[in-house]
Amino acid sequence: MLGLQILKTLKYFDIQNHPLTLLEIHKYLLTEAGNKANLFEILTILNTDLKDQVQTSNGFYYLRGRSEISEQRLKNNLSASKRLKRIKRYLKWIQHIPFIAGLALGGSEAITNSREGSDIDIFVLTKPKRIWLARLFLSLYFQIFGVRRHGQKTANRFCLNHYIEQGKLLNREQHVYSAVEYISLIPYYGGDEIYEFQKTNMSWISEYLAQPQIVKYTTPKASFFKKVIEESFNNKFGDFLENIAGKLQTKKIHLQDSIVLEKDELAFHPGNKGRQVMQRFNP
Repeated sequence: MLGLQILKTLKYFDIQNHPLTLLEIHKYLLTEAGNKANLFEILTILNTDLKDQVQTSNGFYYLRGRSEISEQRLKNNLSASKRLKRIKRYLKWIQHIPFIAGLALGGSEAITNSREGSDIDIFVLTKPKRIWLARLFLSLYFQIFGVRRHGQKTANRFCLNHYIEQGKLLNREQHVYSAVEYISLIPYYGGDEIYEFQKTNMSWISEYLAQPQIVKYTTPKASFFKKVIEESFNNKFGDFLENIAGKLQTKKIHLQDSIVLEKDELAFHPGNKGRQVMQRFNP
């Protein structure tokens, strides 16, 4: 049974050309009748039952005959490491931006498998009833520095594609792809809040991953400036500005499939890679 779990996990990630380390197999092991396993048990199965179906090189495990993805991930790791310097440079000021409850690195960068020229996916938790103002301030911040993904300008730019109100239990897009995405988040601000978000959604995440692991990151505290601004607009005038910000931004958004505009969630995933992966995994 464990052998099938491991093989299923490797097949899922193979769809995305993503070989796994032993620790990653343990972290992302797909669920199967509630079965769990420790590192030793997984390694034993890899070296015995699966030795004819799974190969390993460069510290990665992958399906036999797919050694090219191991070589590619080494290159991707290097690209991701270089890009982290850029990420730290711009995300170190997030604690000053009003109405942001938490901000985390997501996507391929968070799992060190982003290619050279990839964009940088950012996941944002917002203060309650201030999701549009949070998006406005955050967009302006990255726009001022000229590093926001826009149109054809994508390489090494920040993609602000998902905003969720603090405390929300997600009720859409519940599948393996999103489960992996949410437990892989790397917080740069609001570590406690991101952790609580992950815990809140662990009930459905655990339906897809046998032993999901999350970590509470220590991140910078909100600045005095941010606290003053948020407190100043914690009133009906703030509600008015939130309403205006929502109307103005909505007018500029071209609605299409996989774009979500709800009072507590904004998602911008044209093409929806998650659905594409799941269609290939569960044809």
